[in-house]
Amino acid sequence: MKSRWIRRASLVLVPVVLLVALRLGWLSWLVADGGPVRRTLEALSWLAAVVAVGFSLIDLRRRREPEVPQSVYVGRALHLDGDRLPRVADVSLLALRVKRAVDTFADRDLPRYVPRDRDKDLEWAIASDGLVLLHGRAAAGKSRAAAEAIRRLRPGHQLLIPIDGPALREMVESGLKDTVIWLDDLERFLVPGGLDVGLLQRLAPSVRVVATIRDHELAAFRAVEGTINKAAADLIAGIPPSHLIAIEQHLTEAEQERAKTARAGDPRIGRALTASEGFAEYLAAGTPMLQRWSVGDSPLFYVGQALISAAVDCRRAGYTEPVPRTTLAELHRCYLPAPWCDRPDLPSVTEGLQWAAQPVLSASSCLQPRADGRYLASDYLVDQAQEGTSPLGDSPVPDDTWDAVFSLSSDRSVAAIGMVAYLADRFEFAEKCFRRAFETGDAEAIGLIALAIGKLGRFREVQEIFRDAAWTGDGIVMVTAAKALSSNGGFEELTELARQAVETKIGLALPILAAAITADSPRPDLHELAVFAIDQGRTTAAFVLSSFIALNPATAHLTGLARRAIEMGDPAVAAHLLGLEPDPAHVLSFLEHARQSGRSQFAAIYERMMIEEALAGSRESSEAEPDT
Repeated sequence: MKSRWIRRASLVLVPVVLLVALRLGWLSWLVADGGPVRRTLEALSWLAAVVAVGFSLIDLRRRREPEVPQSVYVGRALHLDGDRLPRVADVSLLALRVKRAVDTFADRDLPRYVPRDRDKDLEWAIASDGLVLLHGRAAAGKSRAAAEAIRRLRPGHQLLIPIDGPALREMVESGLKDTVIWLDDLERFLVPGGLDVGLLQRLAPSVRVVATIRDHELAAFRAVEGTINKAAADLIAGIPPSHLIAIEQHLTEAEQERAKTARAGDPRIGRALTASEGFAEYLAAGTPMLQRWSVGDSPLFYVGQALISAAVDCRRAGYTEPVPRTTLAELHRCYLPAPWCDRPDLPSVTEGLQWAAQPVLSASSCLQPRADGRYLASDYLVDQAQEGTSPLGDSPVPDDTWDAVFSLSSDRSVAAIGMVAYLADRFEFAEKCFRRAFETGDAEAIGLIALAIGKLGRFREVQEIFRDAAWTGDGIVMVTAAKALSSNGGFEELTELARQAVETKIGLALPILAAAITADSPRPDLHELAVFAIDQGRTTAAFVLSSFIALNPATAHLTGLARRAIEMGDPAVAAHLLGLEPDPAHVLSFLEHARQSGRSQFAAIYERMMIEEALAGSRESSEAEPDT
């Protein structure tokens, strides 16, 4: 009690005594020049000044260096660290979609990486500019090889994993540096509004793009008909061979030796070395997964099999996102064997999904569960279906599935579904997709509509699309519309458009049409158009048409066009035509016609040209004679 009273008194008396002492000057020596307090305060003031200047410089640097607004990543990129991109080293291999191996529950359970022969090529490619693309079969080890490479070379870089192609464009256009862009299954990003050559060229030098693709998808972009997605085809064609890294299904002898070293302590690697299906395919439980989908004879098997088939077909139809449970429940009855369709004792959809999503050998599952009750079919099973080695056989995607993916697709991804439908010869459905894309703001989709309706033989509608595009100067739509006509035999419509282009002087229309007319085989329509252009005094049109006519090896008719040009008083066109004429006999025939027509000055020019050519020829022959 007494001690408490003393503490309270000191709290009052000490401040009072200090105030009196300061008032009477008893403590002035502390703050006088050279005093201890003065010196301490001065030292602290200098330290505070240095700290303040440092913070000011940091703040100024931040203001001068524009940063990417971190919020641009939210909702557009995966595995964010708050609202920031993670580092490459901080993202797990499984998060990079590296396939689970047998008996794998986390990254630490994955088998030890067996270096591939192409690792050095891959490292050189990543060290240079441009897109690096690893391709091969599903479960060949593409993602693992790519993930290990970026971890070795760029562990401290930011890692950008976009949710789709348009999201990638939005983030790239906001600016990126010191970043690895990871595009597993590249085809998901090669959609209208997604990755293209122009976007790739806008990346900063410190940004690297590493992608994977299955061989089946790569072949589709390289096929002639794959040019319906011209932006994607151009991007694929522009990848240098040094940046195309093939990952083979089976290990080479050198890779097998490295695997033998790595198998110590991991019997899975030893078993994979002797597997017939391939090293990585065995580790990913590919064959057992296919067997789970294919082999069985119980009510639960048939329900689960039908659910897997529905999810696989959604991917075959071009829908790359996880499919909602409700959609699979609606579709799966289309895939049940006929005797089982109407049975009342079938297991529930919930039981079937649980069965289909069970990991096979503690590795991957046929259906991979995602958030919000959605499921994604394994790309290994999709590969088997596309190769015709699955329970689906050679059967096409059913109408109900096409309708379902149309409903599931967003407005900005529906054109990609249409492209897949077009390549599957589902032209009515493709038109439906392209029209929706066009009506919701994709201006270039009108050209895709032209391709689809051209396949359906509605050439007059294609003509109207071409004509509208010509007047507005839209070369992309003109090209696709002209292709739609030429590839489907609409040559009469093409010729009619070309005649209108000559009459109305519509810019790019004529060369595009001329190229389309001569694309498959030479046609007489072009000669008639050239005569029409000469008669109409359309010099430029005559030049364009004659250049395409010259592509035909049978060029005798060029002389006739040159004669026509002389008769119509257009020596420039005649000169151009004869400049394209390789046969001197035809030129001499023209000169004779020019003399008879009284065009002596024009004929004299060509006589001089012939003399010069003859002299040049005699010199060459004399030089070729051996010395005697």
